[in-house]
Amino acid sequence: MRVFLNPHCDYGGGRKKWENIEPSFRLRYGDFEVEEIYTPDHLPQQIKKAAAEGERIFIAAGGDGTVNLVVNALCRLSATREIIFGAIGLGSSNDFHKPFRPETFIHGIPTRMNKHDLLLNDVIRIQYRNSSDHISTRYSIINSSLGITAEANAFYNLRLPFVYFIRKISSEAAIILSALKTIFTYHNIPCALSIKDSFSQRVLLTNLGIIKNPHFAGNLCYDTPVEADDGKLVINLCLGMTKWEAVRILLNLQKHKFCGLPKTYSWNATQVKVKSPRPFALEMDGEVVHASWAEFKLIPKALRCFR
Repeated sequence: MRVFLNPHCDYGGGRKKWENIEPSFRLRYGDFEVEEIYTPDHLPQQIKKAAAEGERIFIAAGGDGTVNLVVNALCRLSATREIIFGAIGLGSSNDFHKPFRPETFIHGIPTRMNKHDLLLNDVIRIQYRNSSDHISTRYSIINSSLGITAEANAFYNLRLPFVYFIRKISSEAAIILSALKTIFTYHNIPCALSIKDSFSQRVLLTNLGIIKNPHFAGNLCYDTPVEADDGKLVINLCLGMTKWEAVRILLNLQKHKFCGLPKTYSWNATQVKVKSPRPFALEMDGEVVHASWAEFKLIPKALRCFR
């Protein structure tokens, strides 16, 4: 088992968190190697080298962005079926670990490292046209979004001083502040949405969530049922909302309510496409890029994971 540590996660607090809990992790799970993630671009080389050395159990120690980085590196290996993936939640939201299970915590840190509890996790493959007009491919294991959620993630990831100050008091408060700031400066995105091959009529998109886990951004949660290994994507869509309508959706999501609210739509799919005449933020497990076209496709049972 090899742990890939992101010391910069949780606004720079990842290393200190890890140093405080590492001895307890070794007591519970036995010996393992720890490798720091040098840079996101270098991680695929680290993963490939570890796999070539015979490593088969890979643990992401960090937040949801770290989970995303390791999953993307693993999905590009040729022997993915031989791999087992797990995680240690050192981030601020740790959506990959939700719903939280008290028995997995060590000193307040959630884990997914139980060798006796495995599942074949679905993965979302995202192909998108980036700002350089190139087609890129990424993978997401928790959820992906565009609209307010993606823009709020982009703002939160800027690590601005006043957000950092509020986050020291409460991560949840910093997340909600980022969401509210985004809502009051946000303009609905004109775009076309496709379920299969043909694009629909143009819509004004407020938010689009493509999920394999209903939890996202702190305490926010959809009530649309979905499981990590159920072979489907759940699509949650908000259209043409005013700023105050978007605030009401935010408040309802804190109560884990979404289905049936005005101007919301939900359905199951295995593929969805979005294109827009203007670039939009595209979020994948908390990581954000910019695109003008994106296709989301389900890859069923793509990666063995600790539950």
